[in-house]
Amino acid sequence: MNASPSPDDGDPAKQFFLRYAFPLFIVFALITLSCNNKDTKKDTPALPSIDSTLVRQQQQKEADSIAKAAVPKKKIYITFDDGPNKGTRNVLAAVKEENIAASFFIVGEHVFDSPKQKETWELLKTDSTIQLCNHSYTHAHNRYTSFYEQPAVVVADFKKSQETLHYSNNIARMPGRNAWRIDSIDHTDIYESKAAIDSLHKAGFAIMGWDIEWMFDHKTLAVDTATSLLLRRIDNMLAAGKTKTPGHLVLLAHDQAFQKTEDIEKLHFVIQQLKNNPDYELVFASKYPGVK
Repeated sequence: MNASPSPDDGDPAKQFFLRYAFPLFIVFALITLSCNNKDTKKDTPALPSIDSTLVRQQQQKEADSIAKAAVPKKKIYITFDDGPNKGTRNVLAAVKEENIAASFFIVGEHVFDSPKQKETWELLKTDSTIQLCNHSYTHAHNRYTSFYEQPAVVVADFKKSQETLHYSNNIARMPGRNAWRIDSIDHTDIYESKAAIDSLHKAGFAIMGWDIEWMFDHKTLAVDTATSLLLRRIDNMLAAGKTKTPGHLVLLAHDQAFQKTEDIEKLHFVIQQLKNNPDYELVFASKYPGVK
């Protein structure tokens, strides 16, 4: 059966509208809408663009800051040997003025060699800002070979100093020898001294040597290592991990080298450079790893 024709199928006006007018209307409407959208975009203020490079740089700075804070400071132990003597008060004054931690290794006999040295000892003993350690009683009378041939004599010598001066710790430094007996560090610079040093360690002493010595002329008693060279050596040893314990450096100096004004000024300069370095911290000998 054939479908009945729609009443409008034969309307010419409707056919014209559907075929020509309506498509034109649709096109016109789309063009108008597009123009309105463009005008809206022109009227809307643009959002500020974010510089991705600056953001990454800021993020990197924050990451670097956090990483640096997490890295522990390298520890420097400034130690002075052979006091009390003519340079000890100058050293003590410099240490106090610069407000740093420093350890003095005392020779027992020197305390009683003169009234002046006894007075200096009293100043040291009553000063809570420094640390006092045992550098033997006799300093072997500078006869090192015969001294170290007698282990029992060595032990008795250090015990006499300990019992006479009443140190608050068991830290010792061998006269004329750069030897270590601390925790896992076992170092003897001159083998013939080994038996005596072992005996002292077995007697309960923690024996500390040094990583760098600030040399001085034994005739003029003036320091003879330039401050710039000394500081560079300290930086290089710590950076390269060449110290006995990586990240920890023991600096040895001698009281008697700081009697003249120019040498005292050098001491101040070295201390200032070390304490103002944000990567370093100056601490007492008793804080060295393994010291009990």
